[in-house]
Amino acid sequence: MQSNKPTVGFLSPQPYMEKAISMMNERYNVHVLSPQGWEKEEVAAIVAECHEQNIDAVAGFAQKDAFNHILINEQLGNKAQSRLAFLYCMNKYLMRTIERDPFWFEAVDPLNQTDEEIISKIAEWPFMLKNTSLSLGRGIFKIETADMLREVLNSYRQDTELQELIAFQNEHFSKGIDPKDMPPVLPPFIAEHLVDMNQAIEYCYEGYVTAEGEVVHYALTEEVYFSNHQALGYLTPPLSINAEKATEIGAWAKDYMSRLADLGYRNQFFNLEFWIMPDGKIALTEINPRAAHSYHYNYLYSFGTSLFEDNLELVLSGQRLADSPWQKWVAGDDFKYTLIVLITSKQVDQVSNVLDYGYVDHLEQEQGVLIRHNRQREEQLSTEDMTAAGVMLLQLWISGDTAVELIAKEREIRSKIYKQVPDDCQYPAYWVAE
Repeated sequence: MQSNKPTVGFLSPQPYMEKAISMMNERYNVHVLSPQGWEKEEVAAIVAECHEQNIDAVAGFAQKDAFNHILINEQLGNKAQSRLAFLYCMNKYLMRTIERDPFWFEAVDPLNQTDEEIISKIAEWPFMLKNTSLSLGRGIFKIETADMLREVLNSYRQDTELQELIAFQNEHFSKGIDPKDMPPVLPPFIAEHLVDMNQAIEYCYEGYVTAEGEVVHYALTEEVYFSNHQALGYLTPPLSINAEKATEIGAWAKDYMSRLADLGYRNQFFNLEFWIMPDGKIALTEINPRAAHSYHYNYLYSFGTSLFEDNLELVLSGQRLADSPWQKWVAGDDFKYTLIVLITSKQVDQVSNVLDYGYVDHLEQEQGVLIRHNRQREEQLSTEDMTAAGVMLLQLWISGDTAVELIAKEREIRSKIYKQVPDDCQYPAYWVAE
């Protein structure tokens, strides 16, 4: 018997998504696709596979899949965002240029500017220097002195591999863009205002733009940090936002995304990371031109909504979706709090010497806690692996009917999962289980 379910392609899913894909098969025939790159022949091979399997639409949820989401859907006849809009989203400098009221920022191009030319443009010290193309926290520096700046600039000038990677990405993202529409400046670095993380709270707004250009709210998540700025977890819905502020956030998001929609951002999800400053100002951190795949389970556990299915439904229909976590939240519907617990380490050792895997296995196998294994237990952590926040080892999804219940679960897990609990992570004052 032939199925009436739409046939869709899921681009390069990660192991922890297996449960979600199994659930999706109730509504769709889901095929896993594994594009290898962006070259014409590589994309053509995936498109041919789609035609063979009668796949109507595809969706990619990781940063590396976002461009293939466009390339493949275009050839399947689905509306996709423009190359120009995507280029703006993939460059931390360009995304700032369309912000209505941005903090101070400046383009930095070490190959075409001298150290002294760059130093003369720095209006604030200390400041943040960010590589405009890298993701996952790489290439981000807090610059306090001119000598420190010179050191980072010189390192980039010597790193021909990174220069070639940036050129490769820009070349592909720019294909098909009318030369008159190309931005005049496409720098490898941005210098920008240093946000005091002791004063600001970071959030992630998820939304989408229909095929006709309507910007629609989807969900809001709060990023919870320890006092040393190390991330504790991602909480849906947020604890620190009331309905009045949600309305303001929604208006800010629509204002920003309307300019991207004018550049051709259509028929795709996006997530905006932003800060709320002590004076209430909303300031863009960055935009990702895709759905935030790790929040799928936040929305599912909290509101019963499937981000993966909604993203595919949008590609197929181009229309506003029937429901969203945002709508349920602001309407006061019942929900659970869901937290992605982030388990990190700054310890140079084998992972199994950092975490108690007897307890990890208990959580996963006996309590049914969903765990994403970012690093495997037999892996050796090195100094080269370390970022300012350490190394991400695990992500765990937990939920509770109340914030107090959820906080108690998180604190219990963190107290038991390490063989030696890190002593440099103090909980924020509101993270209290009582």
